[in-house]
Parts: sequence; structure tokens; C-alpha cells
Amino acid sequence: EFHKRPDQKWAPGERANIVRRDDNLHPEGEFQKRPDQEWAPGDRADIIKPDDNLYLEGDFIKRADQKWSPGDRANIVKRDDNLHLEGEFQKRQDIKWAPGDRAAVVKRDDNLH
Repeated sequence: EFHKRPDQKWAPGERANIVRRDDNLHPEGEFQKRPDQEWAPGDRADIIKPDDNLYLEGDFIKRADQKWSPGDRANIVKRDDNLHLEGEFQKRQDIKWAPGDRAAVVKRDDNLH
């Protein structure tokens, strides 16, 4: 038989006490803070549009506007052939709908078929 380690229950560890040392640092007077400022919109730079040496000379030529119209359609050509109907077509006979025969319901006394 194997020897097992004895079961131990969890317990929180022992914690050392907090030691706070005394010092000679004490604030004197008040802290300096940033002065409170109210919001004001910033100054916007002036818009500068530089002059250029590009100028239109003469008339500006555009393509003439064209009105849409449907395209020309080719004529329909029906070719002659030697296929002609002889006799009559056979058609399916018209049958009236009738309900189908339903199988009889079988109810069993047990679950053994």
C-alpha cells in the first residue's frame, strides 16, 4: 500500500503587520494649480489664394448633345421548310379529379407488430 501525503485544508497565509515609518516631509502652504481658463475659439489663419498664369484663350469646344433614339432593328426573316402536319395531334384525355382510396387505420393492442 502506498503512503499518501496527508490532506491539508487551505488557510490564508499569515501576513506581516504594516510598518509605517515617520518622516519629516510635510506640505507647507498651498499647491500651485494651473489657472482656470474659459474656452475661446482659436484664431483662424487668413485664406491665401495665389495667382497663377493659367487663362483660357479662345472658345471652349464641347461635344454636341445628342438625343437618344432606339437603334435600327433587323427585319425578321422566316425561311420556308418542307415540314407539314399530317393527321391530328393526340391529346391527353380530360380526367376529372376524384379522391384517392384511403387505407384502413390499424390500431394495435400492444407494441409488438
